[in-house]
Amino acid sequence: MSRINRYSEAFKESANLIGLSGIVAVSCAATSVLPLLVGVAAETAYLLFVPDSKWYGSRLSQRDREAALLKRKAFRDQTVPQLREHMRERYLHLETVSVQIRAQAAADPKWYGDILPKLDYLLDKFLTFAVKEAQFRAYLKTIWEECHSTGSRPGGTAGFELVTTDNRQGSRTYDSNFRGGKPAGGNRLQPKTSETVAQWVGQVVNEVQEHYNGEITGLKELEDREADTSTKAVIGKRIDVLQQRHEFVNKIGRILTNLNYQMELLEDTFGLINDQIRARSPEQVLSEIEGVVDQTDSMTQLLEELAPFEHMAA
Repeated sequence: MSRINRYSEAFKESANLIGLSGIVAVSCAATSVLPLLVGVAAETAYLLFVPDSKWYGSRLSQRDREAALLKRKAFRDQTVPQLREHMRERYLHLETVSVQIRAQAAADPKWYGDILPKLDYLLDKFLTFAVKEAQFRAYLKTIWEECHSTGSRPGGTAGFELVTTDNRQGSRTYDSNFRGGKPAGGNRLQPKTSETVAQWVGQVVNEVQEHYNGEITGLKELEDREADTSTKAVIGKRIDVLQQRHEFVNKIGRILTNLNYQMELLEDTFGLINDQIRARSPEQVLSEIEGVVDQTDSMTQLLEELAPFEHMAA
């Protein structure tokens, strides 16, 4: 915390404000400026020494940790109930692993200072990614259904339905009922890995893009035949919009696939640390975690850059 902030926080301490109010009251009651002058001198000494003291620095750090903990808890309590069952189970499993790691690391303060805060950060990021994964998957499903509602089937031959199934070691799930050219009622492929998610995303994106390609081709033919300048401009603008949607659905598909791999990376990292916490030094573990944190930060930045496009799509 900066020097100015320390002064500000020290001044706003409840005990300090109560003391200042009391001094003003006494000065007014005694109709004398002497108590006020004493109070000013005491306040000056207080602000001169207390904000820079080690004790007050620890107090502010503890307060920041408590505030961050309350914020994390509020985000968790608000978000976890909204997740699909399988994703909620995955997150709760990570919490359990985190508790186990904390129990094993209790004897080493270095873990608490350097490593556990990063694990908390990664745990929060898993929750954030789970929310975005659900949003992007729902977006792809909606666009796919929108394309099919026109009466045409993008791609023509590889039709499939979107249903909800569950999985993750017997329970990690994604929306999918691949039929891959098989007749209706064919065997379902239960997706259990990010590779299967990538397959689902690829099929959805391809069908949607083929649908857009078909519309763009038809509009270009119509544009070539149109003689009216203003109507031609409107058709050209619609072509531009469809081309942007064509690109955007591909971007969403790639990020959705990446998100699923990212969440599995976080799960694997927690599992590895829990497995090897007694066999590896804190420095070794910290080095590995920092690599995962960097990767997670890159994904977070990508999601932030995508936010304006999400609003446009909405």
